[in-house]
Amino acid sequence: MSVAGVWRQEGEVSMACRIWLVGSDPVVGGELEGWLTAAGFTTERLSHAEALSRLGATRPRVDRVVVDGGSHSGSLELLPHFRAAGVPVTLLLEAEDLLAVELGLQRGASGFLIKPFGQRSLEAALAMPAGELSAPSGGYFPFRTLEDVTGLSQLVAGLCPESEMVQIALSELMLNAVEHGNLGLGFVRKGELMSCGAWRNEVERLLELPEHQGRFAFLRVECRPREIRFLIRDQGDGFNPDPYMQLNPLRSVEPHGRGIAIARMLAFPDLVFLDGGRCVEGVVRREAHLNLAA
Repeated sequence: MSVAGVWRQEGEVSMACRIWLVGSDPVVGGELEGWLTAAGFTTERLSHAEALSRLGATRPRVDRVVVDGGSHSGSLELLPHFRAAGVPVTLLLEAEDLLAVELGLQRGASGFLIKPFGQRSLEAALAMPAGELSAPSGGYFPFRTLEDVTGLSQLVAGLCPESEMVQIALSELMLNAVEHGNLGLGFVRKGELMSCGAWRNEVERLLELPEHQGRFAFLRVECRPREIRFLIRDQGDGFNPDPYMQLNPLRSVEPHGRGIAIARMLAFPDLVFLDGGRCVEGVVRREAHLNLAA
């Protein structure tokens, strides 16, 4: 079943969810339109000027907006207008555009997608229910693969002081969401795979199974004046994190099992697990507001 189908079953949108595709690149717009139409969405392609005109007339008849553009385009100027109209926006970004991440968070983008991405990633970004997209200063990033973990953790860690430490901590927690949460790879099985050098190949194999290709985890980033909050949610069965919160000498000879403790030591001393272990939140304090746009 497509992500759109799951979304409809949950009653978050109508059977004909309406999505605006806003941008100046006809090739990108055409590809997005093809993907979303095939998934069951109703789409309309608009330029920046056309979208702004529609917003200024009446309450727009649209459920979601996808905006293609980064920090060097005029697309980010549209975000406050969409926020004022109460329309959730998913922003498409280049892989290293940290400024667009910060500006997008400041101006109300509720979802982000890092290029390049595929149809399933786009559907996953749009599948967040409206109630999850209402916070004024936070946005969701879907991720699924090991490459997603590396690239996304490096990007958003740049919002923080001591970004290298934050990146390592985030990648440990995001990796747990992929392998243990979404893929259901247990502690013992991972140890067996690592001992024979087969861990990465097995993770890649599991990711390609039909039952896992549409299973995403989500990273939520929320910027506040004195802190940045990261929340990671997976679609697994959950677990008891208590045995892994501290380094355990009994596991010192194991090749794994220390990621959570490492994340706490490096960046998230107040790490909190929620929803039976399917969700984890970490907070990075900062003395002054980081403003890359200044």
